[in-house]
Amino acid sequence: MKTVVFTDLDATLLDSDTYSWAPATNALQALKDRRASIILVSSKTFAEMEPLHGELGLDGPFVVENGGGIVFRSEMPIARQLQGFGKATELAPKSNFLILPLGVRYEDLVAALSEISVETAIPLKGFATMSVEEVASLTGLGIREAERARIRDFDEPFLVPEFAGMRENAIEKAARHRGLTIVHGSRFWHLIGHDGKGRAVSLLIEAFRRVYGNPVTIGLGDSPNDYPFLELVDIPVVVGAADREITLPYSLTKARLTSESGPKGWNGAILAWLSEVQT
Repeated sequence: MKTVVFTDLDATLLDSDTYSWAPATNALQALKDRRASIILVSSKTFAEMEPLHGELGLDGPFVVENGGGIVFRSEMPIARQLQGFGKATELAPKSNFLILPLGVRYEDLVAALSEISVETAIPLKGFATMSVEEVASLTGLGIREAERARIRDFDEPFLVPEFAGMRENAIEKAARHRGLTIVHGSRFWHLIGHDGKGRAVSLLIEAFRRVYGNPVTIGLGDSPNDYPFLELVDIPVVVGAADREITLPYSLTKARLTSESGPKGWNGAILAWLSEVQT
């Protein structure tokens, strides 16, 4: 039976400080030996994810900018199914990647965040108004990686000042008034104009079902913006949650929780599941 693994990156498959996936090497190889499809589902941009996708040796689609788009190649087994969900466009002439857009354009999000900041009288600072050096400092990324993080299409990460307090609800209300959504990541809040990671993963699950029948689906994430796609999979895993206080939605009360965070927790969760299905 086909296995499909959907995974968040930061603080899940990637270490939140070093951005290394090395501690998950054994589990990644075990999944590849099983011919599982490993689908990256992240707030990161295409410019950030394309080199990582290649570094990991993956050959499936991936989800960018919190579900703003699904990236794939035309020769992938589920490409025809994805193209049936909407009009895919070429990302870059030499990349051989197509993208199925699912969200509002970035320039519209930047303008909306500025309006929301004025309307709520809360100074909200998004990536569009940050220098490359600021993004690097806030994220721990190198300058080149920070430049890639600023090449955005569907998602504006932003910071909310600590003094905002209870007025944070006003930000979400102002976003909803504009038909937009706020999602909470491990580092930033994000303004998006689509249905988040859940919508993208639901389309991918349907595409895999059309090609492979009824695959086993596993999802791994660490923060609330991952919950919508974790709710859709057969085996949801919340990485690093066993030893911290979190409030999970009712639909995830039976999710697996790992004590270790990042790629160590990811590695342990996948190897534990594989040991179950192989015995």
